[in-house]
Formats: sequence, structure tokens, C-alpha cells
Amino acid sequence: MPQTEPTIIVRRTEEGEEHGHHGGGWKVAYADFMTAMMAFFLLLWILAASDEEKLRGLADYFSPSLSQSGGRGDGLLAGTTVAADGVLGGADGAAAPVQLPTFGQENPLAVFDSRLRDDRPTPAVEVETQSDGTAPPEAADSPDAVETVRVREAWEAAQDKLEQQITEDIASTAGLEMLSEHLQFNRRAEGLEIQIVDRTGLSMFGSGSARIPDRTRQLLEVVAGALADLPNEITIAGHTDSRRYQGGTYSNWELSADRANATRRALVENGVNQLRITGISGLADTVPLDGVSADAPENRRISIMVLQSKERPVPETDSIP
Repeated sequence: MPQTEPTIIVRRTEEGEEHGHHGGGWKVAYADFMTAMMAFFLLLWILAASDEEKLRGLADYFSPSLSQSGGRGDGLLAGTTVAADGVLGGADGAAAPVQLPTFGQENPLAVFDSRLRDDRPTPAVEVETQSDGTAPPEAADSPDAVETVRVREAWEAAQDKLEQQITEDIASTAGLEMLSEHLQFNRRAEGLEIQIVDRTGLSMFGSGSARIPDRTRQLLEVVAGALADLPNEITIAGHTDSRRYQGGTYSNWELSADRANATRRALVENGVNQLRITGISGLADTVPLDGVSADAPENRRISIMVLQSKERPVPETDSIP
């Protein structure tokens, strides 16, 4: 029996065969996946950062539409539009105005960053006026406007009351009836000015003197009686005419200041609280009366200013604020 030759089996192995090479295709797939995920999360962030109005405008912008006219037209479908559900529809009548979306036109970066948007309303800092220059009804009815009107009306009424009281007291006092023409009342921005002025042939002070004659003292007693119970501050100013004072170094400045100070003492002696008198001044001939010459006797006068109160609330018309 012939002898059979043994079968020779050759086995070849390659290094690293147990770790097969898979190629680079997975990297492309992974990069596509990460790109899609980034776009998805970016879309979610934009939707969360946008308000309802912009989202509605964005949705309307991308909604399918073949016509922007609300009614019949000469277009492809004669005014028929494609509804959201894909059904064709139309409406007769005039074209309705279409508001195109403005999403991102004002500030494109604000679409992606809510910190760049400021949706807070701008507060009004000025009160508009009407064509005649007056405030609108709602501004006129505000608490501050009502309070301002009340204070002004109360101050006007109080000035009327004070002026009437002094005038009536002088008229009813024996010996002072003829002095009423020496008394003047002027409404100023700062308050009520009571002036005691000279007239031709009759002076309230002696010539070149700060001594108060009896008739002037009686007149000041009446004024002090009307001012005694009021809380308002008072200032006093003395005035002279332009004629030079014949007294060496003593001039109209000293004379007007001394007469103002003498008036202060007379008011205090007749019941006016001295703490209410906040100013004494001598103005010489620097402030003449309107309509008269600088050397007219009317320029020789005493001005008592009753100041309008700025801090105290205005009481009723029984007294000046």
C-alpha cells in the first residue's frame, strides 16, 4: 500500500490582527451629530429668549402665503390664500393691511441676547401742555396742583383780610382818619408790602431825623396790632429822597437805616414778636417809587414786608400763612 504524503497547512498571521482597523467614517458621523445637537439647542435658546410678539412675527414670516391682500385680487389665485392647514381660502372686500414681521430688524443682536433688549416703558418726565399753555385736565387735577391752587387762594384771601383790617382800624381811630392816604399796600412776589410814605406838607418823620412823631407812632400801633398774631416773618426797609443829608459823615444811608430800626422797635413795643423780624435795611434813595421824581417827598418812606410763609401750612383766612 502506497504511503500517503502528509498535508501541509500554512497559517499566516498579521501583527495586530486582534485589533482590526475600522477607518475614519465614524468621525464624520459624530461631527454631524454634534452639529445637529448644537443647532437644536441654539434653536431652543432663541425660542426661550424671544417674546411672544417676535415669535408670532417669525411664524407669520415663514407661514406659506401666496397673497398679501385680504380680499380679491388679480394674482395667481385671485386673492385666495393658503391657510395654515393647507386649505385654500379667500375673502371678499377691501385688502386688509398686513403687518410684516420686524423680527431682528431694529437690533439683530437682541434676537440672540436678551440682555440687549430693553422692553421697559420710558417714564414720562414732563407734563404736556395744551395749545393755550395750560396744563391738561389730568395734570390740573393732580394733588400737587390742587394744593398749589389752595395755598395761592388762601394767601390772596389773607392779604385782603389784613389790608381791610388795617384800613378799617385807621378809619375808626380818632386822629388817624387823615393819615390813610399815607398808607400804601403792594402785592409782591415775596409777600404783602405795607408802605408808610410822606406827602407834600406832612412828613412821617422829622426832617433829617429818625425820631418817630406821635402821629406816626399811632399809625404803627395800628399796623402792629394787625400783625401781632400772625406767624409770618417780617422785613423792614427805610428809604429817602435824593436830596443830600447835611450832616457831615452822616448820610441818607445811615438815616434810612436808623428810621427802619426805629420802626422795628415800635412794632416790637406794640406786640410783634421780635423773632419774626428777620431783616432791617437802609436803602437811601436807591429804590425810588415808580412814577415820581427822585426828590419827591413820597420817596421818604418805610416799607414793612409781610413775607409769605414757605414752611408752615396755610391756615384758614383768619390769619395769613
